Amino acid sequence: MKPHLYQRYRPLLKLAILAVFVLFISAASFAQSGQLLSNAGAAPIQERLHHIAERYAPFIYHATDDEGGRQDILSNIDFDGDLVGNNNWENFDRYKLNPTVYYAVLETETHYFLSFHLFHPRDWNHFTIYLNDTHENDGENFQVVVRKSDERVVLLWTQAHYLSDVYANPGDGIKSGKTSLDGEILLLDDNGAPSDSGTHAAVFVEAQGHGIYGALDGDDVVVQPDGSFMFDDGSGILFRAARSDEIVEEPSNITSGTVPYKLDSMTMKLWPLLRDGQLTGDGKLLDGTVTYSDELITIDLPRYYDANRFSGPFGHDRGISPFALDFSFSKPTLGALFFNPAKRYPEQLKITGEWSTQFIQYPFTR
Repeated sequence: MKPHLYQRYRPLLKLAILAVFVLFISAASFAQSGQLLSNAGAAPIQERLHHIAERYAPFIYHATDDEGGRQDILSNIDFDGDLVGNNNWENFDRYKLNPTVYYAVLETETHYFLSFHLFHPRDWNHFTIYLNDTHENDGENFQVVVRKSDERVVLLWTQAHYLSDVYANPGDGIKSGKTSLDGEILLLDDNGAPSDSGTHAAVFVEAQGHGIYGALDGDDVVVQPDGSFMFDDGSGILFRAARSDEIVEEPSNITSGTVPYKLDSMTMKLWPLLRDGQLTGDGKLLDGTVTYSDELITIDLPRYYDANRFSGPFGHDRGISPFALDFSFSKPTLGALFFNPAKRYPEQLKITGEWSTQFIQYPFTR
């Protein structure tokens, strides 16, 4: 810039620099103050078998990182007021999170199949080497199977980073087949105490990457006979279904304690949008579709959440979608455990006793 022009515009330049500085300081102060906007998500919706989801709602022992643990808080997908995936990394710093567990219940003559989905706006680490070790949006799934004749939880399937584990207790008629069992199920009563007749399966969720495992799979969490618990790394929260008099909101303590969550129906909230083609594609919530087809349904199945934050050579879209459930993450069976679990389990496991494959009021119709 020529000297005379610099002198002419010098006051304006000073004002511009000052304005940028003030905006930067204000943004930093806002972020540090914790003055987040209220959660902007829609109210939860209940489906026909909501009472079954309530009765068998899981206890979720979630490890947290004490240096960045807000990123380990369960959230509703639309915490920022939209069903768009590629703005969630940024909006995480603006909005409060409402702990939410998404569910869908299928019923046959002999069993209930309860699919659960956990969402975090970020899969994160203290640093990244950009090999998809962190990414925008983090979804993981698990499923609980209940035998109707004695109202007993007989099977737990969990998902962690595109891999899965399956658990069953001795005497419940489920053994290893093509897929091996990975251990037993920790069952809890309504107060969180271990009980052989408990209706709540317990799962462990890791910090940062948020993979899900059976609570007895390792020493990450120990639940005592009285229901008290301790995390191996010291920091963690128990998320359990909210009781009628409890308010669900983001906890202020992210290193210990018990936090209630809301149940929200995937069948009622997300499935109609997926069915009608409004949920998948660039700029929407989910992406990376493959075709899933069986005798009940043919659907373009989204594998991931849509994202636009660079995370590594495998692409931006990495978080697992609520519909991508199976023993592997490969087509053409990806989605089978969500849409047709009654057929899929006997293909992979040895199951004795009554096991119907006929669904009652199957909800996923085109």
